[in-house]
Amino acid sequence: MRFVFGLLLWASGVMAAYAMQVDKAIVHFPADKSPRQDVVIGNPGEEPLFVDVGILTVSDPGTDSEQRLPVKDPESAPLIATPRRLMVPPGGSRRVRLVNLEGHGDMEKVYRVDLRPVAPPEQMDSTGVRVLVGYQLLVFVAPSQTGISLEGQRDGKSLTLTNKGNVNVLLHEGEQCPPSPSTRPCEPVQGRRLYPGNSVTLALPLDAPVRFNLTTAGETRQQRYP
Repeated sequence: MRFVFGLLLWASGVMAAYAMQVDKAIVHFPADKSPRQDVVIGNPGEEPLFVDVGILTVSDPGTDSEQRLPVKDPESAPLIATPRRLMVPPGGSRRVRLVNLEGHGDMEKVYRVDLRPVAPPEQMDSTGVRVLVGYQLLVFVAPSQTGISLEGQRDGKSLTLTNKGNVNVLLHEGEQCPPSPSTRPCEPVQGRRLYPGNSVTLALPLDAPVRFNLTTAGETRQQRYP
């Protein structure tokens, strides 16, 4: 989940923070499921919350060349969100519906959904300071047929992983355990999300086999690299 911060001026001259709750950080569109997904936005505050919703296409995800480009023409967008602006009452919640219009191709598609709080219409031209905190949701549209292929190459205390499949893989809860009869405890290995075509080289604490939990398309399995 990504936080987006902003400052906005308002009338009283007192700084105020507006809170927003979202029921999920990642949205999946599997090929064999509905093309519609709902996101619930909650307002735990004491004032109405006004939110603008935007769609961003993501190219070269997970690389230094990654770009997130706002969709300017909703009529031709591959992913749409409705409503695009909403008001959430104090203590209440509202749903935003995401609809995948492009279907499922050969490769996974990645989007961001920008949930950005804005000032109430009557306070847009006022003075003072208001702190607005928003979210960017991560959206995955799965390919028509999922292919998972994560190759690993060891070189002493380093491991190079290459995603040769067509969906992203989340590596988590990695660890290395020294061989018996050592009493040294297992060492954690930091994971990451690896998108199709991407590679990463991990520095390892031990010259020993590595275990990861791999999660893709909502399913988790364990993988061992000797």
